[in-house]
Parts: sequence; C-alpha cells; structure tokens
Amino acid sequence: MNPVSRRALSLLASVGFALSIVASASAQSIPDKEINRDLVRRALLDTCVYAEAAKEGAKKEKVVDGCQCASFKAMKPVTNEEVTKISSERAIPDELYRATTEAYGTCVR
Repeated sequence: MNPVSRRALSLLASVGFALSIVASASAQSIPDKEINRDLVRRALLDTCVYAEAAKEGAKKEKVVDGCQCASFKAMKPVTNEEVTKISSERAIPDELYRATTEAYGTCVR
C-alpha cells in the first residue's frame, strides 16, 4: 500500500470515528419521562433501599420488601395536585422522604 492510500485510509477512519461520536452524543438526548404517582413512589423506594441497606446491621434480605411497603404508605395520602407540583418543580419534597423513613419502621420487624 502506498503512503497516499494509507493517509486516505487513516483519514476515512478518523472521519468515521468522529461521526460515530457525534451520533452517540445525539442519541443520549433522551426526552424526560412524564412524572406520575408511580414514578415518585419508585424514587422513594430507591432512596429508601440505598439508605437502609447502607446502615450497619441492616437485614438486607428484608430491605426491599420493607421499602416497598414504606413507599406505598408514604404515597397513600399524596394528592394528584401534589404529584402535579412535583412534576412541575421536578423535585420530591423532603417530607415524602421523611414519611418513607418513618413508615419503614412500621413495615420491617
């Protein structure tokens, strides 16, 4: 292969690599999910699982079930208007996290 062919091949490879990076970057702009009651509950569930599993002496086999119970209990009194507010502000109020933590104690024995 002559030097001109090698340079052309190298240039084509570089252009292909650059195009793949651009395509990858544009694919990452996934639209936000609609925030609904279940999505808020699952966010509370995830936070609960991480917090409770990190505690020393946690009964890891009971954490997920306990947090599921706690997230359902915390969401029970939440109104549709509050979910709409969470959706518009894109933030879950600290009170819901506290309610989940408090409910966890009643769910795990």
